[in-house]
Amino acid sequence: MPDDWQQLSVLVAGCGSIGRRHLRVLHELGVRDLRACDPITSARKAVAGEVPAVKLLDSYEAGLDTSPEAVFICSPPKMHVPMAQQAIRAGGHVFMEKPVSDTLDGVDELAIEAEHSRKRLMVGLCFRYHEGVARLREHFDAGRIGRLVCVRALMGEHLPDVRPDYRDLYSAKYNGAFDLMHDVDLALWFADQPVRRIHSLFGNYSDIGIEAPDMVELLIDFEDRSAAAVHLDFFQRPRRRQFELIGTGGVLSLEFARWDRCTVSICKAQNAQWQHEELTTDRDNMFRAEDKEFLTAVARDLPLDCTLEEGLKSLRVILAAQRDAPANS
Repeated sequence: MPDDWQQLSVLVAGCGSIGRRHLRVLHELGVRDLRACDPITSARKAVAGEVPAVKLLDSYEAGLDTSPEAVFICSPPKMHVPMAQQAIRAGGHVFMEKPVSDTLDGVDELAIEAEHSRKRLMVGLCFRYHEGVARLREHFDAGRIGRLVCVRALMGEHLPDVRPDYRDLYSAKYNGAFDLMHDVDLALWFADQPVRRIHSLFGNYSDIGIEAPDMVELLIDFEDRSAAAVHLDFFQRPRRRQFELIGTGGVLSLEFARWDRCTVSICKAQNAQWQHEELTTDRDNMFRAEDKEFLTAVARDLPLDCTLEEGLKSLRVILAAQRDAPANS
């Protein structure tokens, strides 16, 4: 195994939008040996147009036959766990996109296989690497708002505007607004304590006409006097993303609806005066940071922050929320 992560051989499995983003980012980061596989011809052609240096293969098995040292799994969620197991058995370290899966089936076996084979396994929780979230974390960890009492998260966007082909998307047919799970992950990450109860409301409330829920409301009760309220929807205009931490000593707020900038705000209870900081951001920076962390951990045998267990926390909450179904479901 080379100790220079740029010399690792990397296979990206799945050439949809997220797979192509990782390929572009990995190429920009200087990874020299890039391979990609997808059974859909048009998806492979799209990669060839964006990142010509990538070696393209028409099946996952053909990709694994090239013995990649690291595998990025960017397929639909239901395929993540079995594909990760295949990659580990073929000798590769694994980065899998969120969510880990759409069920808990096979995740215990996957964890055991990764541990026994000493393979790194990372989940793509990219918003933990967002510049605004990092600044929020800095304020929070410094104790500037005291003990966390409540998290309030709101994420909404008009799916037909974001993806004109939205009716064909996996999320439009299955998970729906639950696919916006980054905000759930951030709530769990900041609360950093076991979940006691979950209440949910979800369904089709708009007119966009998808099969899966287009709106989700989650209430999460943590064990030690802390709670979270998370709103997710696929129909809102304009796009909004807001994240608030309400503490015993003040409030932290992040507004990051746009990809090119965000605003971090803090108000301490002592003076009740808001202070605002606007940051310039780049959407790809999140992916650059997480991809580099993963490959560095692989090359230098280092621990990871976004482990399988971290990725499972939000999956467990979402599955519990889906079980708390509306009466007419």
